Formats: sequence, C-alpha cells, structure tokens
Amino acid sequence: MGKWRIPGGGLTVAVVVAAVLASCSGLGADGDGDDGSGDGVRGVGRGDGRGEKSASAPLSVAAVGRMAAEPGSRCPVRYDMAGAARAAGVHGAVEDGSVEGELPDGADTPLAQSDGALVDCGYRLGTEQVRLFTVGVAKGYAVSVLLPQIQHDAGIPMDDLLDYAGRAQRAKRGEALLTSSGNVAAVRLPVTGQGDVALVLSVGEHRTRLSEDQVADLATRLASQARGRAPDAGPPAGRRD
Repeated sequence: MGKWRIPGGGLTVAVVVAAVLASCSGLGADGDGDDGSGDGVRGVGRGDGRGEKSASAPLSVAAVGRMAAEPGSRCPVRYDMAGAARAAGVHGAVEDGSVEGELPDGADTPLAQSDGALVDCGYRLGTEQVRLFTVGVAKGYAVSVLLPQIQHDAGIPMDDLLDYAGRAQRAKRGEALLTSSGNVAAVRLPVTGQGDVALVLSVGEHRTRLSEDQVADLATRLASQARGRAPDAGPPAGRRD
C-alpha cells in the first residue's frame, strides 16, 4: 500500500491543523449527513456495513477506511474523471495515475487525531496533473485533515489557510469551496452513518490553466459521483485505461 505523507508546511501548519482538530474534536460535524441507517461506525474500517449494500449509497467513514487499507491499482472510489471533465467544459485526454491509501500512523498525526483514513487518486487531465483525495473522519471535519496538503498545492499564506479552514467547517454538503489560488477545491460529501467525508481536488501546483468556475464545477460533479466501487466492477464509462 502506498503511503501518503503531509507535504512540507513545517511546524506552523502542524500547529494550525492541531488547533482546528482540537476545536472540533468533539463534534460529529453538523449531523446533516446521517441518513438514519446508523451503521455504527466508531473508527476506521469497523461497523457492520448496514446502509452500504447499495452501490448508490453514500460513502461511510468505515468504507473509506477499507478502501485506504487496500486501494488497489485504480481509484477505489467510483469517480469518472473523464465524464466530469467533459461536463465541466474541461478538454483534454484523461489518464489514470497513482493510487495510494493512508491509515492513522502515530498518535500525533491528523488522521490519528480524527480517527480517519484517506485515499489519494492521481490523474493526468490534458497537460494538468490532478490529485483527488477522499477522506473520512470519525471525529471533526474531514477537510481539516488535508489543510497541509491544501496549503502546499494552493501555495496560499497562513492567513488564507486559516480563513479557508473556518469556511470549510461552515460549508454545506455538496458545496465546492475554492482556495484563493483557484486551483484547489474541497467538497463535503453525503455520508452514511456518523462522521464526515469530503473530497479535495487539486489541479496543478499553485496555479492552473483552468478557470475557477471549471475547477469548482469539476469538483462538484466528482462529488456527485463519490461512491464505493464493487470489487469486480469495471472502469466507469468515459474512463480511458
């Protein structure tokens, strides 16, 4: 299994992440994602799977944990990058890239503090390098775990990161939240059971040829696709393998 590591950022970003996680560690997000199925998730990779029998069911924290433990050679989340790009007016061939998963590693890491897991799927979209993170947490807000990644990819100053962290906690599910750089967007996803699940779309590094509307539209369309993939499922329509 590939290993994801927080890229750079140093002590200052680590302090910001710790502060954000501490401020919401006792929260179950806003509770609007509980569809009543009650899968009993308390931590990554556990739970009896109730509410996940249908391929169209929203993701759960436990499902993200299972995908992170065994991510496979292609993205375990049912994203159709090619279809989403066409619908968002983004042109260029789509190629699959690396797939990595990450589980808590050490008591002081963001994933450990939030009892979470993440899947990192890479793509090439035309001339752009794209990374699509799917993160689930049992405690707090999923986007908070990826604040160091967001700052790294967006190249934004600390004041902008703090503002972004605050807006991410207030964001409604399905709403794409862009960084001031315009190349990174986060979306809180519907979730089965307890916890919080989100995706973070990163296009290029610090800047992109795509417009802010295209990045936001692409992230929104990908968020609407986010479901677990059946073990024997083939690639989604529009995917070029």
